[in-house]
Formats: sequence, structure tokens, C-alpha cells
Amino acid sequence: MMEIAEELAKVLIPEPIKGEDEDQEDYAGRADSVRRARSALVGELTMAAGASPTEDPVLARLAELATQRREIQRQIRLIATYAREFVRPEPYRLRALAEAAGLSISSIRTVYDTEDKITVATRIGRKDTKGTVRPIVDAQWQRLPARRTTD
Repeated sequence: MMEIAEELAKVLIPEPIKGEDEDQEDYAGRADSVRRARSALVGELTMAAGASPTEDPVLARLAELATQRREIQRQIRLIATYAREFVRPEPYRLRALAEAAGLSISSIRTVYDTEDKITVATRIGRKDTKGTVRPIVDAQWQRLPARRTTD
């Protein structure tokens, strides 16, 4: 397991390349920084593998990254929702949002749904600009259907 963690750290944090005009001391400092970062990553991978049911650093890291990806996608949905449905006097343009999020215009247009609009309305405490959703108060959350996930 340790060998896999060490090699994975090398894959994820490559050896620095010495620049043509870089002096040896600067390069040595960068190389030392890479060694410390790899060592820290090996520790993280080993701990994650120990906490994982498979005890495999590769699978544990992939699972961790997949969780981070889902959280980032959730944040993109909420930000796009806010930018298109709640910003006044007019919403952000689809092209600008798509470029910033690394999505196509058609993807950014459909990235969020009514549940996201309700979430944003509730978190900021006001209805959307079109007046189609309002903030949820107290026990109203319990009456909402669960979000379908696609993993």
C-alpha cells in the first residue's frame, strides 16, 4: 500500500523541471517543496486508505475526488441559479456564466432546477426576480420531495 501511495504522489505531483535561467539554489528549493508536498500527500493517501473499506489509496483518492466534484457541481448550480434568477436589475448573460463555469451555453441554461431556485431563495431570504419561487420557512422543508441524484 505504501508503494502505491508513493507512486501516486509522484503521478499527481511531478518532479519540477529546472528552468534555463534558474540557479541551482532556486531549483533545489522548488524540488524540496515538491518532496514535502509529496510526503504530505502520501500521508493523506495512507490515512484515506486506512479509513476506506477497500484500504486502497487509489480507490480512496478517487472516491474523495468524486465527492469534491459533486460539491463543486452543486456550487456551480447554486451560483448559476442566483446569477440567472435572483440578480437585479437583469441577470448575468448565459455566455459569461458558461465561459466562467467551463460549460456550454445550453448546459449553463439547464444546469439548475426549481429545487435549486427554492434553495437560493431560502438562503438569501427573498423571492426570485420573476416571483415564481419564495423562501421556505420552518417546517415547509419537510414537505419537499427528495432530490434525485445521478451518480
